[in-house]
Order: sequence, then C-alpha cells, then structure tokens
Amino acid sequence: MPPAGLVRLLHLVASSRGGGAAHVRDLALGLDPARFAVQVAMPEDGGNVRREDFETVGIPFHRLDIAAGFSLQALGHIRRLASEVDILHIHGARAALFGRLAAASLGRHRPRVVYTIHGFAAPHYPRPRRGLLLTIERVLAPLTDRFIAVCRAEREAFLAAGVGRPEQVQVVWNGVDVACFQHVQIDRAAWRAALRVPPDTLLITTICRLYRPRDFDTLLRAFRLVSDDHPTVHLLIVGDGPLRPQVERQVEALSLTHRVTLAGWRDDLPSVYAASDVYILTTWGWEGLPLTVLEAMAAGLPVIATDAGGVPEAVADGETGLLVARCDVDGLTRALRALIEHPARRRAMGAAGRARAAAHFTVERMVAQTTTIYKPLLRG
Repeated sequence: MPPAGLVRLLHLVASSRGGGAAHVRDLALGLDPARFAVQVAMPEDGGNVRREDFETVGIPFHRLDIAAGFSLQALGHIRRLASEVDILHIHGARAALFGRLAAASLGRHRPRVVYTIHGFAAPHYPRPRRGLLLTIERVLAPLTDRFIAVCRAEREAFLAAGVGRPEQVQVVWNGVDVACFQHVQIDRAAWRAALRVPPDTLLITTICRLYRPRDFDTLLRAFRLVSDDHPTVHLLIVGDGPLRPQVERQVEALSLTHRVTLAGWRDDLPSVYAASDVYILTTWGWEGLPLTVLEAMAAGLPVIATDAGGVPEAVADGETGLLVARCDVDGLTRALRALIEHPARRRAMGAAGRARAAAHFTVERMVAQTTTIYKPLLRG
C-alpha cells in the first residue's frame, strides 16, 4: 500500500510500442514520488518500453493481455487495478475503451478518468472501423473527466468530431528528455561502419514504425532524385513494421540498395541522432506531435517533415526545418536539396531547433502541465 496522502495513479496503455508507450514512460518517471504513487499497466509485446524501465525505479508494473477484439478477462484485470487508484490515466483509443468501461463498472467508487489522445484522427483505418471508433468515443466521452491532446491540431480534430466539451479538452505538448539527446559523444565513423553506412556520407535519418500512415513512397522517390546529383548522400531508416517488405522492394526497384540502410529497431537513439546530419519524417495522413521530431530537434538536427497535424507546432518552417505538403515529391526533393547543399543553413536550423526543444518540448514541462490537470480532479 502507498503511504497515506499520496495520490494513487494508474497509467494504462495498450502497447509497449511507439510514441504512446514512450510518453507513458516519461510521464510516469517524471511525476513527483512525494505526491504520486504511480503504477503502470501495459502489454509486454516487444516494444521500445519495458517492464524494467519502471520497476528499477520502484514503479509497480502490471502486464496486460489486450489482444485483438474484446476481452472480458482484460476488462476484469483493469477493473481490479482501477478500483485501487484515485486517477486512471488512459492513453490511446484501445486503452480508453477498456479503461472507461472498467471505471464505469465501479459506480460511485470509480476513479477520476484522464484520457490522453494519441493519433485520434487515424485516417489509415478503413472507413467502417473509423466510423465505429468515432461512435465509441462519443458514447464514452461522458465517462471521461478530462481529455489531454498532445497538440492543438489533435484538440481541434477531437472537438470537430463532436467528442467532449471544449472546457474538457486541454493541450499538453509532448515532451522529451532534452539532455539525453544533447552533446552525445560517439565515434561517428565506427558507429556508421557498424551499420554499413559509409563514413563520409551526409546521413539523412528517419525513425518510425514502418506502417501505413508513413509515406515511404514519396520519401524514396525524392531521395532517388537527389541521390543522382549528390552521390555522397545516404538514407538511414530506423524502425520496423508491416511495411518493411514493401519498403525493401521499392529500395531495390529504385536501385537504392547501396544508398539506403534499413536498420530495424534500435535502443541507442541518442547515438543515431548524433551520427546523423538531417532528420526526415514523411506521412500521407495525420500526425499528432511525433516524439522523434522533438528528439531530433533536441539533438540539434534540422528537420524535414510533412506539414500535417501537430508537426507545424513543433517545426518552425524555415527556422528549425522545412515543412512539405503531403505526397509532394517535388517539394520534398527541393527541401532535401536545400539542406544537402547548404551546410551553414543546416547548422543554423539545428541550433534553432535545439533551443526551441529546450524552451517548449521538455519532459519537465509536460509533467508540470499534466500535474496541473490532475489537481482539480481531487478536490473534495
């Protein structure tokens, strides 16, 4: 049992993969242990966030089994956990479904419910599934005390869909551990050699899950065009997912096998950024506020990204990076050339991005603003 007087808080997320899980980790570890008794519940599904991230600092971890479909067993497990806390903080649509149903079943003993929206717009879902998700969100909104959107664009999309009331939905920008990505010392030549990246190349890096919202077609076609004129440019793709075979086929079809490295998932992201010269992220649909964009800025890299969702809230176009319209091969080619051919501009944008990340996108800021949202829920 936690000491008397502490706020009992459970973070619930439906996967250990990707930005949502990393967000939960950073938030859970950042909350003041003198004020909060934090627990975390998530699956152990081979993602980038692990049980030991929490248990090594004394945060209880509960393994969830939330498979595809609806699970009464999982619902019962979450109900038991929710019955012992003051605040249930749910992350993402799937956790929000299970978490709110479990909390509602506790009646007047239910915890207060906070829901952080991660990728609500989800245009990559088939239309029937997307319609069902919107209906579920509208039905369950009255069971939610506060919504947190990770960017202003997410908040606007949520309210436009008729979910929640304006006073319920607050924006807390994602944050990253800025210090973790600054001034990282590596042997760039050795690190690149380990990934079979030539040591003297200008390295353009993307880090993401290889799944449908990511626009690798535009990225690879634009890279093919710039690589013709710039033989020392190399593309590094860090991540994995269902699109990997398709990406590999396109790399081969464009004769880019020796110019593109698919590195899979890696745990040494600070070193990845330190070894890179430009960060790039392309999508054909919606974006929230991608953590990798914030990490790249913190690492001092100029960012090229699709102008979608919350990305323009982070990347100041022309100052910390360059924004490109969706699926615009020519625009992306121009942006790549603008940074490849102007080293001084790359350095200036990288420095401006580092300063912007430190000012607006820190874990400390995210935790403080989230704590402020928790406070009024506990009055009385």
